[in-house]
Amino acid sequence: MSQISANNMDPVLNDRVQFVNQEITKMITTLPVKIRFKRSFQRWLSWLLFPVLAPVIIFILRYVRKNRIEDHKKIRMLFKRIAAESKIPTLICANHLTKVDSIYIHHAFASIPYYWFHFRLFSWNIPAKENFWTNPVDRLVTYLGKCIPIVRTGSPEHHKEVLNTLRYLMFKGELCTVFPEGGRSETGRIDVENVRYGVGNILNGLPDYRVICVYMRARTQEGLSDMPPIGDSIYFDFKVITPQSVAKGRRAERDIARTIIQKLKDMEDTYFAGKNN
Repeated sequence: MSQISANNMDPVLNDRVQFVNQEITKMITTLPVKIRFKRSFQRWLSWLLFPVLAPVIIFILRYVRKNRIEDHKKIRMLFKRIAAESKIPTLICANHLTKVDSIYIHHAFASIPYYWFHFRLFSWNIPAKENFWTNPVDRLVTYLGKCIPIVRTGSPEHHKEVLNTLRYLMFKGELCTVFPEGGRSETGRIDVENVRYGVGNILNGLPDYRVICVYMRARTQEGLSDMPPIGDSIYFDFKVITPQSVAKGRRAERDIARTIIQKLKDMEDTYFAGKNN
């Protein structure tokens, strides 16, 4: 992301511009070169093999699992409109019921050709390493799916490195996806008290950003599972917000995270209210 030019006629704007440029410089220089290279190579290889892997995945979703995204054309149209607005750092935050939620989010938002020509919009993910890194095939697929494994029980240094990497990628214009609950919901419902503040940590370190809140679930889905039920249609809704906090540090991270999880909870309540009517 290139730096921003100052405006000599507006001292307030100049202060903001200076802050943004400082943050951009700090983000680029603090992430080790080795990590930046690894992610750049991973992105290139993922893009190169995308036309080979993606059709196989979509074939499984549509013709083997027989799942259908409701209002799919409308969702893709709205996403393209939002994505085309600017390259402002964007984080996708979603509820979490299955192991493949991120794949369905990819499928919902855009087609294979669209991602091929706009690969920054094919979002990065941080799956739990213990779920996908034991099987060589799963490891290869997740690597080519722009995934950065995270060890839930890992050290604070490991978690910090992963979060800083996501922040760096967002600075570069890449989209990233996280699940604020940290793991799949045991009850099948969002628990606003079970939010992880890592999402707040990512955003609080950015001078500007937006969040795409996604609520998705199969119509007959009751609780957590590995995959959505076969043949089920997928309810999919998303809203764009910019959660802010007047606080600083950990308190700001908490406020931002709680704003996001509350928005997802409101979207869930809307889903069940419509389902029960």
